[in-house]
Amino acid sequence: MNFVIGDIHGELKKLKILIKYIQASDNSCKLIFVGDYLDKGNSSKLVLDYLLTLDESLDCIFLTGNHEFYWMKENLDSEIYLLKYGGKKTIKSFNSKSINNTKKILKTKYEVFFNKLKPYYFTENYFICHSGFNPLNHDREINDLPIEDFLFNRYKFIQSKILFKNKYKVVFGHTAFYTPYVDSYKIGIDTGACFLKEQPLTSYCLEKEFFLNSNNIYTDLSRISDLTCPIIIRSNSWQKN
Repeated sequence: MNFVIGDIHGELKKLKILIKYIQASDNSCKLIFVGDYLDKGNSSKLVLDYLLTLDESLDCIFLTGNHEFYWMKENLDSEIYLLKYGGKKTIKSFNSKSINNTKKILKTKYEVFFNKLKPYYFTENYFICHSGFNPLNHDREINDLPIEDFLFNRYKFIQSKILFKNKYKVVFGHTAFYTPYVDSYKIGIDTGACFLKEQPLTSYCLEKEFFLNSNNIYTDLSRISDLTCPIIIRSNSWQKN
């Protein structure tokens, strides 16, 4: 079975627990990660180390998140963004001294991982990417769209009522909800694991349509109402940890 896993953000313990529960459900599973492996949580380096090891034993697909996008950028805007949104935790996890020094580590010692990152992933019924898509571009040729089109979407995408390419339901991360977001067009699986201790890391099984999280809570898709939007987490608690 295919399991899509939400934003990790340096939360190694929750990631390991979730993988244990997923493997108990299907030991030959395929794992699709929506990106944002780094920043905000305390264990970004160990998360990358663990994912590289995991990739040796399981079929893994790693997508790019907006945080990985900025770590690979060489400009002042990327440095400002990373320092504002959790990059200091990543610097510390690598025993580094600066953004630039940490970028050098990532681009050399973790080149293999970053070369694995994909902008999006298709299955028969789903389009999977980090943040969804720009509703204005839903029917454009995908190769004409820059990767940024799949990394920074939020409110306009969430409010949209369009299938990607008029065919694919979207599974996305990036926007942290207290519970998974579900409507007829999209499924949001970022449940803010880095924001609050009790918030889990969440996965979604594409074939059997259920959510499984690091709190070992199983929820069938049909049991989540698509009539209301779950509350978006507004917390900077990761800055205090």
